[in-house]
Order: sequence, then C-alpha cells, then structure tokens
Amino acid sequence: MLMTAIGFQGNCDEAITYYKEALGAEVKTISYFRDAPPDAGMERSLPPNFVMYSEVLLFGTPIVMTDGATKPLSDESFWMHLTFDTAEEVASAFRKLADGGTVIEAPAPQFWAASNAYVIDRFGVFWNILTNS
Repeated sequence: MLMTAIGFQGNCDEAITYYKEALGAEVKTISYFRDAPPDAGMERSLPPNFVMYSEVLLFGTPIVMTDGATKPLSDESFWMHLTFDTAEEVASAFRKLADGGTVIEAPAPQFWAASNAYVIDRFGVFWNILTNS
C-alpha cells in the first residue's frame, strides 16, 4: 500500500483537529513520542507531546501525519488534490482551508472543471480543490 505522509513541526495534533473539523477527517491511530518505551531507541530530543505516528482517513484515503519534519512545508511540487461533485462543495472546502491560510486562486470555472481553486492552508499544505467535471 502506498500512502501520502505529511510531516509537521510540532503542530500535528492541531492540524489533525483542524482537518477533522474542516474536512471530516477520521483518526484511525495516533501515537506520541511519550508513548515509546524507554528501550525503543526513539529520538528523545523531540518533545513528548509530538505526534510520532498517526493515520488519518481523509475522504476514505489514509494519510500519515507526524511531527518532527526538518523544515516547513513549502515545496509546491507536493500538494493534496480534492475532487468534489459540485461547485458548492468546492467553495465550502476552499473557505475552510483558506481560513488562516493563503489564497492562491479562488474557486472559478476553468476549461477542465466547473470550479477549481488553489490554497495553502495554515499548516503550509498546498491544496488543489476542484469539481470532477
């Protein structure tokens, strides 16, 4: 199985809560660095409240989310792609993800989709949100 992984820098718990509220994400599993047994050989320089591993379902797709990324998200060669049936769903997801984020392109009709938008959310994740027709 191939899964997307997103590394955060200490705010993974906050991001998970945000995606639960904004997009209905479901947490399948979550563990923290504090949960590792002392003899596990885990990196002890990270704060115990950092997320060591989580698996979150977003629209039925598993995504790994963790803390301890070595640099902030900013590479636009990586993005999350959300496809909806209606322009209203695109607008709703866009509004939620744009809250505290950076609007790149507001929802608008394009030749490839009835509605298409780009936004970088408050955690630095780049999203392309569009209709499937």
